[in-house]
Amino acid sequence: MGLIPPIGLEIPLSGYAVDVPFQVNVLGLIKLDFKGGIKYRVEANLGSGLGGVKLKVLGFEESADSPVLGKVTLTLADVDTTPLSLLELVGHLPPTFRQTTFLDLQVTIEKPPGGGPPLVLSNTKTFTLINDRLTVFPPRGSVYQLQQPVDLAPVGAPNQVVAQILAFPITMSHNP
Repeated sequence: MGLIPPIGLEIPLSGYAVDVPFQVNVLGLIKLDFKGGIKYRVEANLGSGLGGVKLKVLGFEESADSPVLGKVTLTLADVDTTPLSLLELVGHLPPTFRQTTFLDLQVTIEKPPGGGPPLVLSNTKTFTLINDRLTVFPPRGSVYQLQQPVDLAPVGAPNQVVAQILAFPITMSHNP
């Protein structure tokens, strides 16, 4: 395979994010360990810079078990409204890539504080993961960072922020 993956290729990755700071308004800070994965499809070539491709996220799911909240699951909210992610060549010797992943999430908390049915939240701004020092794509054990904390609000009530993901250091590896 060349440096840049061909159009149409589907690329599954596993992802593991440990000690994720998850702020819940009524509970304070909880640390969660997420496991799961993401699947991309190469959609189009980038016409600018040194080259690269646009990636469509076909699926994303990460879940964590919490003694307080039960299972906390992050899933892709809407594959068709989420902006295309980018894989950009930023240097030639050695080859260096910047990968930017854009996600619109649905976050399900199995046991919300105060009881009741599972709580479903969505991000109020796009959840953006970046690694700007990739030497190979698909990645093998590369850590991506959340660009900025992400507010979570009940679906349909974006002004009622009840939780925040403060950081999301996720280690991604190709999972053929």
